[in-house]
Amino acid sequence: MFAKPWRPVLVSSSPGTDGYAPRVRLERPARIGRLAADLGPGAWGRFDHGNAIELDLSFGGLSTKTRNAVLGGDNRIAVTTPSGRWEIIGFLEAEETAPRRWRLGGLLRGLGGSEDAMVEGHPAGSVAVLLDEAVRPLSLTADEAGRSFNIIVEARGAPQTSTPVAFAGGMRARTPLAPVHLRARRLGDGGVFFSWIRRARRDADGWEGFDIPLDEPFEAYRLEILDGGAVVRSIETGGPSHTYPAADEALDFGAAHPAITIRVRQLGLAVRNGIPAERTLTT
Repeated sequence: MFAKPWRPVLVSSSPGTDGYAPRVRLERPARIGRLAADLGPGAWGRFDHGNAIELDLSFGGLSTKTRNAVLGGDNRIAVTTPSGRWEIIGFLEAEETAPRRWRLGGLLRGLGGSEDAMVEGHPAGSVAVLLDEAVRPLSLTADEAGRSFNIIVEARGAPQTSTPVAFAGGMRARTPLAPVHLRARRLGDGGVFFSWIRRARRDADGWEGFDIPLDEPFEAYRLEILDGGAVVRSIETGGPSHTYPAADEALDFGAAHPAITIRVRQLGLAVRNGIPAERTLTT
């Protein structure tokens, strides 16, 4: 949230039009800006030195950070897409190239499971928000996720509150993350063995070598075989692999293909369809 002049504000919510309960107090204004140039898709899972963010910032400054600092959570920015998604991006370098215009380089894209927003891209004019101590969560409970609330903002010393704004959120945090390490291997009988590795949002950063816990009460995936963007076969499986028989491939394509495009997503309880991962794999 941003206003000039700034006054600390209290954000409250209600499922109706009265009985508003305090949610969070904002002591500082957020640094909000807009992209001065298009930002297309980039590298994911490693620092991207080929693209940069051109950002017009409303106020305040930015600074360059070390790789360890960025990997630890510093220099985070959220950028919206035309469909309303947000990509979380880390950045190493910050250079002011003109008054209030910044060039951000050494990008770490698609953080927090936002790689689908990265793929969509961000045209010039997209809103961007620096994710620092000024940005606070509403702290929705699991029972509140997906429910509609009216939100009001009360500035300290202001004569009246804001007009209520309807808001429903929290479901993105319950959406299964996209699988990674999609692979294909042609078998001796002519079939293709597809495999992938699931991800999780909780307790998933350990290095002990054990399988991470499931976020869901069950493990299930939907695997789609694509031909030119069209789905020619859809399979649901209870584990992170599937054998695509040669007979099915012949029905779908007429013959064995040297490369097959697949789309796979984990299925969940609160949100049925997880974020998809799509790859063209050599067989």
